[in-house]
Amino acid sequence: MYKKTILAIAILLVNLFANAQGGSMQVTFTPAGGGKQMMMQFTAPLLKFDNPHGYWFINPHNGDRHMQYMPDAGWGDRKPDVAFITMNEKKDDFFFYDQSGNDSNQVTIKNNNYIISAPEYNRDEADKNKPLHVHINSFTASACSFTISGAARLATVKDNSWVEGSITGSAHFYREPKYDKSDVLPGCDCDPTIYASFYDKESNSRTTSACETALRNKIFDAVQKALAPVVTNIAFKGSAGMAAGNIDITILPGHADIKAPVKERPYCSSDYRHNWLTGLNAHKTFFTSDDTYGLRFIKIPTAAELGGGSTDPDFQKRQAVHRDTLIKQMMAGKITADQYTKSMDGFNQRNGVETPDYKKMEMNHNLYLQVIINPDNRETMLMKLGDKNNTKIQHNVKGSAYEVFTGQLKESDGSWISNKLYVYIGKFDAPVAGKSGGGYDAEISTAIYPPNGNKLGVYSIIIKMEGDKDMADKAIANIDFDILEKLITPQ
Repeated sequence: MYKKTILAIAILLVNLFANAQGGSMQVTFTPAGGGKQMMMQFTAPLLKFDNPHGYWFINPHNGDRHMQYMPDAGWGDRKPDVAFITMNEKKDDFFFYDQSGNDSNQVTIKNNNYIISAPEYNRDEADKNKPLHVHINSFTASACSFTISGAARLATVKDNSWVEGSITGSAHFYREPKYDKSDVLPGCDCDPTIYASFYDKESNSRTTSACETALRNKIFDAVQKALAPVVTNIAFKGSAGMAAGNIDITILPGHADIKAPVKERPYCSSDYRHNWLTGLNAHKTFFTSDDTYGLRFIKIPTAAELGGGSTDPDFQKRQAVHRDTLIKQMMAGKITADQYTKSMDGFNQRNGVETPDYKKMEMNHNLYLQVIINPDNRETMLMKLGDKNNTKIQHNVKGSAYEVFTGQLKESDGSWISNKLYVYIGKFDAPVAGKSGGGYDAEISTAIYPPNGNKLGVYSIIIKMEGDKDMADKAIANIDFDILEKLITPQ
């Protein structure tokens, strides 16, 4: 009995040692019609659980199996063979082509001279296509084993010439059976495990956990609902063309579309249909929204504001013709915006009409509104001042720590610094006068985060408005601050 026990322990140690040395892969390519075979093979180390170059998991929520395997950066400088493998399948057997629109699966073996991969799909001779076949032998948290067979092609790295053929091979990889975890969203029974179907160290991004996705949905829903009255009550909705004084509201480029129809989601919705991405180490720091929320208000100016103060009908007609001609020339690229302004100035002066301040007019007919969740740096939180003598700390908004307003200011070069109104919701230190990174006068604020707080907590929100003060006041009157206040995690 003693000898059997010793033997069993020895076998176990040998197996563990073998696994610790990692896995391997080997394939053989045979050209169609015969010819010299090409074989590639390599060994792989035991992959650490947080290694983005060798990551796989079984999604417990839908049974999908995901694998991403690739060499470290710089693989092209190595002589040993390497593989790029991507699998997203529930079934043990699946077939695929290269560049066929099914980009979720890939098995590519490379070295400095050759590339073996799935065949490219031929749409002109669809009946002759034969795919690559993968059979999964085992897929667990600690090991992934599969065989490959069927059609393939061999390409040369030097000139990308290629030949068709067939492939046989097998692979077996090992990893530590652990996963990273995010915090749990407060009040939500969500899965914090990071099952990253996308995990890329080079781009510093990965798929979010269910809890992280649920928080992003919760924030989007709250911001959308809080700003919905702004769009409903302020934006022009007439059927005819917009007239002077009407306001249009659009989404700032690159920002989340909060003008889309409101979706009533459960509080803990994680929405697995979307593979949200976040920073590779996002779970180790306080949440900072990867989404941005912003609106632009545009108020249509009057004819007098556009071209001078004359009310003479004949002058206004001639002025409109001149303005329209210049606009067409500018749109055609024949003149610049500065040339447009100078030409309009000259027209007005020749007719004895005062030239409007176009820069001031543009400032007073636009408003830019942004919502920032959990600001994480000094420059994001501070306000660069316009009129230092017309800067006020206010307490007019329900639930806010305070608001800061600074008035517009004309600079020596004729440009303008806009009115600004920032609303700080959550826990902030009192703002103090100071300088921005560029040396401008600023009101400096600091968000307060608890030392051991939940990484998925929302502790501070800043609403920034820059531009026309009347439109900013209308926005403030229509934002549902109760919804935003409920997002804040108590400290």
